[in-house]
Amino acid sequence: MRTIPLLLALVTFNLSAQEIKKVDSERSTINYTGKHFLHKWSAENKNISGLIQIENETITNIGVIAKVSDFRSGNSNLDSNSLRVLDALQFPNVIFRSTSINKENGQIKINGLMNFHGIEKEISVSAKVFELDGKTQLSGKLIVSLTEFLIDRPSLLSMKVDDEINLEFDLYFK
Repeated sequence: MRTIPLLLALVTFNLSAQEIKKVDSERSTINYTGKHFLHKWSAENKNISGLIQIENETITNIGVIAKVSDFRSGNSNLDSNSLRVLDALQFPNVIFRSTSINKENGQIKINGLMNFHGIEKEISVSAKVFELDGKTQLSGKLIVSLTEFLIDRPSLLSMKVDDEINLEFDLYFK
C-alpha cells in the first residue's frame, strides 16, 4: 500500500520536470533560398506549427510542420510555379521530427526525419539555443537537395535551377 503514494510522487515529479512548448507563430520564420545561373530567389514562411519537449532544462524532442503553400517570395508567378513544381496539392506539408538531440559546443545537434514531397529522409542539423523570459529560440541552417526528395528541377534557358536549397530557421517556442 505504501508503494502507491511513492509511485504517485515519482510520476508527479517526472511530469513537473517535463515541459512542452508550442511554436510562437507570430515570431517564427523559415526561409529558403534557391539559385539559377541568372538569378537567386527566396521565400519565407511565417505560419509554422510545432512543439518542443524539455526535460530537466534540456530539449529532448522537436516536431515542426510548415505548409508548402505558406512560403511567400513576394512574386506571385514564382510562388505559383513553386507550388506546381513541389506538387503542393499532393504533398502539402514539410514535416520534421527529431529522433535524437545532443549538445555540442554550445549548440544542439538534431538528428531527425524530414518528410518533404512525399519522401522521408534522415537529416542532421545544428541549432543555436537561446532562453529568454521563459521562451526558447532555435536558430540554424541546413541545405536540402531537391533531387534527394525526387523533385524535378525546373529549367530556364536550358539550365536547371541548382539542386541545393539553403534553408534557415528562426523558431520561437513559448
